[in-house]
Amino acid sequence: MARSDTLCTQSLLEAGDRPLDRSLSEPGDVKTQFATREGTYRLMTLSEYSRPNRVGYQPQGQTPPQVRVSLTTLPDQGERICFNHGRELYVYIYKGIKKAADLSKPLEKKIYKGTNPTCHDFNTYSASNESLSLVIGFSTGQIQLIDPFKKEVNKLFNEERLIDKSRVTCLRWVPGNKSLFLSAHTSGQLYLYNEELPCGSTVPHYQPFKAGEGFTISTCKTKSTRNPLFRWLLGTGAAINELSFSPDGGKLAVVSQDGLLRVFQYDSMDLLGTARSYFGGLLCVAWSNDNRLIAVGGEDDLVTVFSMEEKRVIARAQGHRSWVAAVAFDWYLETEACYRFGSVGHDTQICLWELPEEALTPPRPRAAKKRVDPLQLVGTPACPRLDECPTLEALVCKKVAHERLTSLMFRPDCIITACQDGYVYTWARPPS
Repeated sequence: MARSDTLCTQSLLEAGDRPLDRSLSEPGDVKTQFATREGTYRLMTLSEYSRPNRVGYQPQGQTPPQVRVSLTTLPDQGERICFNHGRELYVYIYKGIKKAADLSKPLEKKIYKGTNPTCHDFNTYSASNESLSLVIGFSTGQIQLIDPFKKEVNKLFNEERLIDKSRVTCLRWVPGNKSLFLSAHTSGQLYLYNEELPCGSTVPHYQPFKAGEGFTISTCKTKSTRNPLFRWLLGTGAAINELSFSPDGGKLAVVSQDGLLRVFQYDSMDLLGTARSYFGGLLCVAWSNDNRLIAVGGEDDLVTVFSMEEKRVIARAQGHRSWVAAVAFDWYLETEACYRFGSVGHDTQICLWELPEEALTPPRPRAAKKRVDPLQLVGTPACPRLDECPTLEALVCKKVAHERLTSLMFRPDCIITACQDGYVYTWARPPS
């Protein structure tokens, strides 16, 4: 969709030029539509997905897992959507903006005892009209593989919690592979599994395979090949919150509670670059469609944009008033002159941002400092000060839910959001 370079450039502000106009929304002022320069996005109330009954009782002192959404497209049968809430997990036929959701006929409905589903991921590479692999991670560390089409498919990994006892925070299938997937945990460790291999009956022993700045990679000492194939330990063991493969499948971006973004060349396991939050942990990460940019969000209430070419932070987006829970690039509105991306947060707001191409140019060289402190955290290319990089002003910043927002996806004809009360919303794009 075309847009003028002048309008796009207006969203880029040098820090300190003018304050952001962010008036507080009234508690009940939840929007069902919002306008951008390309038109008005509207909430499709008939396309709302949720659990058909109330969530089970949560023991006092336990926080329910964040509601996550996974989506995949089948060759001839449309899309399938999966989401979790409390102890429950659902898989539905996703009908988008054209037909009303039928919540009475889930393809899969599971209610777990003693553990909560925390994350999940479809294998889009192997998905067919007859088979659909779905991995599910749990709060107690186990991983389950199911197939909504083939009820007999049911595999468990780390069943006895011998590999890792901590919560699974993110699962991702390795791009272009039918059997390999990665599992991230709050222990700060990342494991590579092969769904065709068993797990050992004893606690695995590891041997060093590769090490670099702030990470070590190990393999299992076994006579026969078993899971996990590899174990990655990042930093000092801070929780890994999310990971994302680049669209070309070659790079892996990982964000963790220590506030670091780490980008790896996946095949060679080399560290390509790092960025740091202004403060607090990083919670979410996303790639641009051309593999050039990475957006991250977290506990500093900011969305930070990292350039793979420049190996530095090139912009920050300031508009949220609480933690940023999910971020995504709108691949369908990317142009040569401008990038569009969005974010949702615990402040119940959705924000849309634009980053013009001119922001990707290297900054003017500054006079070299006489002393360089190796322990310096702020004021570096990985974490510039607020007055050292451009600040983006939100195109849209609207309250669209009563509970904190947890997921965000861009589709060709809609935007999908989810909130902590277990509702998945569809927002129709403006007619072209």
